[in-house]
Amino acid sequence: MNQKLILFSLCAVLLTGCAKEAPEEKPALRSVEVTTVGKDAISSSFSYSGKAAASKEISVVPTIPGKVMGYHFEVGDTVRENQVLFSVDSATLNDQLRSAEVNYNAAKLSLANTEKTYNNNKVLFEQGIIAEAEIDQMKLGYESAKANIEALEVNMDILKKQIGDCTVTSPMSGVIVSRNIERGSYASPSIPAYVIMDLSTIKVEVGVSEQAVNNIKLRDEVQVNMSAASDTPLIGKITTISPASSQSGTYTVKIELNNKNGIIKSGMLADVSFISKKAVDVVVLPISTVITKDDENYIYTVENNVAKKTPVTVGIKTGEAVEITSDLAVGTQVVTRGQTYLSDGEQVEIANPTTPAKGSKEDTAKEE
Repeated sequence: MNQKLILFSLCAVLLTGCAKEAPEEKPALRSVEVTTVGKDAISSSFSYSGKAAASKEISVVPTIPGKVMGYHFEVGDTVRENQVLFSVDSATLNDQLRSAEVNYNAAKLSLANTEKTYNNNKVLFEQGIIAEAEIDQMKLGYESAKANIEALEVNMDILKKQIGDCTVTSPMSGVIVSRNIERGSYASPSIPAYVIMDLSTIKVEVGVSEQAVNNIKLRDEVQVNMSAASDTPLIGKITTISPASSQSGTYTVKIELNNKNGIIKSGMLADVSFISKKAVDVVVLPISTVITKDDENYIYTVENNVAKKTPVTVGIKTGEAVEITSDLAVGTQVVTRGQTYLSDGEQVEIANPTTPAKGSKEDTAKEE
């Protein structure tokens, strides 16, 4: 009986000792990710939709209507200025010119004869042999003959120009985008025979809102996204800003792009991005780091593994980044993930190596 009691006592002592040696459990720390504050540039912009168009477009019509004798360019061909596009029948005009030349030659002979007669009788008049009325009549005949010659010359010049106009040349260098004539068809001034576009320079026209129009200026460079032509944004320049709004309440802005390689076609859809605000060498953080509550903006910084609630003021915002305008020292660790349920002064565990704040520095708000 005593032996059992002793054994029981020994076990109780041993169990008590084991209980005292068990390690005390510590509460788990909240795990957060952080970034190190640095400086960068940030900008916000607005995007407006438009269409690509040729910088210059000309409809070519014949000044002399007539039967088309032949044409030399098809749609898609490149034409240089003054190259012959087509010609119309000039046979009737050529006949009229030959007739006018015959009349002109006859009139020249008549003028020479009239002039000779007038000059001879003028001597007789000076000698008092013939009357003044008679010499005046001769002078009138001479002046009429000269006027007739001048009229015939003008008529021949007109006919020659009309014959020349029967051969229609290109008024500019460009690309043929439309041909509306056939050999043997009738060319009329009422219907364009050819339409030519200068696609070496492209213009995009957009309507900009009154909130944005004063943030842009002539010769500003803008980004033009045209997915059908390029996977990367193209660079254009503002060439026109309308000082008055259109009926839709927007201000017409024209942008020109270099298209020497011909990748942009007229009619392609385009999104033009105008920078509205820009700042350089400023503190930029991912937008997710800033918490807004009760009209207060704040972040959580970490120092010696302790989170600290830090009020901030913000400037330019984009979809992914934000400018911090209040004093925030470069090198400060800012919580980027896990900050939602943090408390001021709470101990935390950093789950990632710190890296400088990164993110999109440009935001585009699209407007149709």
